[in-house]
Amino acid sequence: MSVLIEPTSDSRLLERVYDEILEPSFPASELTPRRAFLEQVRDGDLDALVARDDDTACGVIVGERVGSTVLIAWLAVSADQRALGIGSALLAAGSSRWIGEPGVELVLAEIEQPDLHPVHEAFGDPRRRIAFYARGGGAALVLPYYQPPITVGMPRVHGLILTLVASATREPVPRMLDAAEVEAVQSYLLATLGPAEHADEETARIHAAARATEGIRLIDLNDYREIPL
Repeated sequence: MSVLIEPTSDSRLLERVYDEILEPSFPASELTPRRAFLEQVRDGDLDALVARDDDTACGVIVGERVGSTVLIAWLAVSADQRALGIGSALLAAGSSRWIGEPGVELVLAEIEQPDLHPVHEAFGDPRRRIAFYARGGGAALVLPYYQPPITVGMPRVHGLILTLVASATREPVPRMLDAAEVEAVQSYLLATLGPAEHADEETARIHAAARATEGIRLIDLNDYREIPL
């Protein structure tokens, strides 16, 4: 299937993308409210690439720049257009765009651990998601991790794998992150979780693991059970 993938800040298009693709694909605890999403794309805090088949939006990938890292905030394809290669094309397009930006060291994603998140009719199968990202070159950081509350009043999302999708360093997995990659991960955690000295016990453990003297290990996504909870 041939689709056109382009970055956009067109509010009307993004309204449809949010209502028809993002909202049906993610629980409220993992999705920024509609108004905030549109404002963040407009202001440049989020970068959205939309896949279109003729004039119909059929998929989207959204990146959020955090220092020298870009987090894939959301990647979704219309329910009736899945398994046609659109998701893979979006992942490749987004990863290539963001890792090519000046100063970007890493592209990361958050993936649900299959042992802790069941298959959901609307939100998908975590095992298939792991296979998808593994085919796209993703690998797992051996770090405990949670997603901070997406907005005020929402809970932390636990049982997630912090996944390296692209890096300025191109070395095979498994391996240890190099110094620049470790610094990028530490900076990302500082920006999203807050400083270790003001953290609760759970957050302090994440910071401690990221600053361990032995470094941060990168493993095949299928070996995710090696990651401490």
